[in-house]
Order: sequence, then structure tokens, then C-alpha cells
Amino acid sequence: MLSPKTWYALAFVLEPGLFLFKQLVLRRYLHILNWGMGVESTAILLRWLLEPEHRPCANLSDLVVLTAQTGDEMPYTQTLCETYLFPLLRQHRVRVVQVAKASASKRDGYVVLSDTRTPETLHIEGYFKLSQNLLLSGTVPRLGRPHICAQRWKGEVLDAWLADHIDDAFGPYLGYNCEESKRVAKSDGYSCRGFDYIYPLVEWGWSRDDCLQYLYRQWGIWFAKSACSFCPFQDCGTAVERFQRDPEAAAQALLMEQNALAHNPRMHLFSSGTAYDLVVRNNLQAVLKRYEQRLAQETWALYHVYRIYRQLPVKDKPGKFRVDADRYNCVVTTGDHTYIDSCLSELAQRYGKPVIEQHGQRFYVHKRIEKQYPAWEEFFVATIHQAEDKCRNLSKFRERWYALTGDTIELKFGESLQLSLL
Repeated sequence: MLSPKTWYALAFVLEPGLFLFKQLVLRRYLHILNWGMGVESTAILLRWLLEPEHRPCANLSDLVVLTAQTGDEMPYTQTLCETYLFPLLRQHRVRVVQVAKASASKRDGYVVLSDTRTPETLHIEGYFKLSQNLLLSGTVPRLGRPHICAQRWKGEVLDAWLADHIDDAFGPYLGYNCEESKRVAKSDGYSCRGFDYIYPLVEWGWSRDDCLQYLYRQWGIWFAKSACSFCPFQDCGTAVERFQRDPEAAAQALLMEQNALAHNPRMHLFSSGTAYDLVVRNNLQAVLKRYEQRLAQETWALYHVYRIYRQLPVKDKPGKFRVDADRYNCVVTTGDHTYIDSCLSELAQRYGKPVIEQHGQRFYVHKRIEKQYPAWEEFFVATIHQAEDKCRNLSKFRERWYALTGDTIELKFGESLQLSLL
């Protein structure tokens, strides 16, 4: 028996008799659209709803619109989808499934937020939020690397739902446009639980601008790119526009960035610099006010951070190397902001080191020598109490630290230094 993708290819070749072909042959299959809530996938969906001759299926009852919620989507996306798209989906009784990651562990699977043919709410609240995981880890999405956040909070969740509920189907259909040949080639090398990806926009010859124009002609609005409030993969102009529209989401992004910078001063949100500096440069006073309020509400902590940098060979690429950074951080004590700064000052005096302002108050016991490997650093920092005690392999880290420095790591998770202020 021919695979769904082969049937679809035949249907595409058989234009203009495509609609009848679909009615006679393709009606057995479900059709899965991976809907990212943004411009391209929404344009695909809208065209299918309004122009039956371009639908991949004869009956919209065979269409499943599947989306994964990170818990941090911009509220404006919710407004757009609920106002313009959902009424049409209800009218055509299209099945919409919204899922979300259940926990930080892949083993815990997913939660179904909604599975309905009459969608009313875009559940941007998610379940276990991506931002929650990043705060606990003391990090932000990494620039210059694959979008691990999207893979874990979207791709893995969608794949798991498909594996549990779909035996045979066309798709998933993806919203990659005709100018994204590299993305298409990369995704074609990844099979989704045995399914084949299909790219309607590539077949139509539609660019992103074509999608924007189509949505504007139908709805009279410029549809927005789907993104988390703290997404680093956006240009600064777009970020400023979003921060102005939603100061609460912007303040959350600044809080996450501050949390990450405290543990690693290199972890600014954007390639051009910090989100905080971007907000200051553009005089976004409402954002700054809300950010200061959020900081005042936080419990603070004194963290002890150790980090080792190693240069390792890249697999299957002779002569190429990558930098591996391994971290061990633990909470020394918690309290209000003033108390934690006092504890930091006392410790700095004990070590004979100066306190510096670097994304919060800190002092270095040992500062890394740049571009030298292996390298290490050790510091204490005062910041908000969000990150958990963390180390991938504590015993191995202790061994490496001793080999590099000749010193032992005295603290264990949950233990505190004896400070006179305690």
C-alpha cells in the first residue's frame, strides 16, 4: 500500500482533478497540521478553510490542528487567534488539540489542555512552563545553538501525542515557506514517529510576505509572529514593540535574564546585548517599573558558583573543537535583598576580595582566564532565589575541580557557610 505522502504527491501531480481525487482516494486518512500559532501555519489553515480546492482532504472532519503550548506565548497571539481564527474553526467544526509538557522530564509526557471542535480559548498558560524550567536552571535559551527549547517544549510533546493517538495520517504539515529550503532539508532528515512532513507553502510557492499579505486581505490585520515573551530569536525592534504592548511579559523576560546573568554574565538574552539595556535605551518606563516591583517581591539568595570550561573534539569533524561548560552552584543562604548583600560583603572580606557590580553584587574567588582551556572560575553572587542547586554529576565535577585547582569543594547541596549574620 502506498504511504500517505506518496498519495499526496500523486494528488499534487494530478491537478486540476485534485479535488475529485481527494474525495475518492484520500478520505481514509487524517491530516495533521502542526500549527505554530504564527503567520505561516495560520495562513495555511485559513486558506484551507476558505478555499476548498486547496484543502488536502475532502472533508474538514479529517483535519486535526495540533499545537503545543510552552506556557509563555505572548498574550497578543491569544487575542489574534481567539478573535479571528477560532470563530472559523468553530464554524467548520475543525478538531483543535492543544497539548503541553507535563514536567521538565520527557518521561512524564504531556498534558492535553483542550481537544475540541468548538475552540474558544487559546491556552497560552500551558502546564509546566518553559520559563519555569529556565528559572530553576538559572539560564535562558542559548544563542548560536539549535532551538532546544522548541524541540523539548513543542517537538517532543507533539510527537508523543501523535504516537499515542494517530496510526496513519498525512503529515504533519509544517508551515515552512518557500524561502526556507535549509529548514525543509533539515526537517526531512528527522522522521516524526514514522510520519512524513509535508510543506504546503513550498508547494504553493508562498513566502512569508505572501502569508502576511493573505492574512491581511482576509482579516484586515497584520498577523504577529508567534514567540515566547523572552525569545532571543527575534530582532530588537520586534522585541521593543512586544515589550511596549505587554509590560508584564516584558518584566518577566527581564527577571529571567537577570537570574541567568547572575549565574553566568555571558547569558544575555539578545545577541546585541541585554534585554534590560534594550528597555532602558528605548525608555520603556512601564516595563522598568513593573520589573522593579517584581524584584522587590522576590526572596533573595547568596549563591556559590563553580564552573569548569573544557575544549572537546567535535564528533566526526577532525580538527574541530567545542567548548563544554560544566557548573556546580548551590544556595548558601536566603533572605531579603539587604540581608543577602550584607552576607556577600562579609564573605568578600573573609576571602580578601572586592565586591563588584556585574549584573548584581558578586565577588570572584578565582576569575577565568579567557581563551585558555581547561579553565575554571569560582564566585559568590547575590540574586533572586529562583535557581535550584545544580550539578550534572557532582562526584565527577569534584574530581575535575580537584585535578584543575588542587582544591576540594567543601559545600554539598543544602549546606550553608557559617556566617556571623545568620
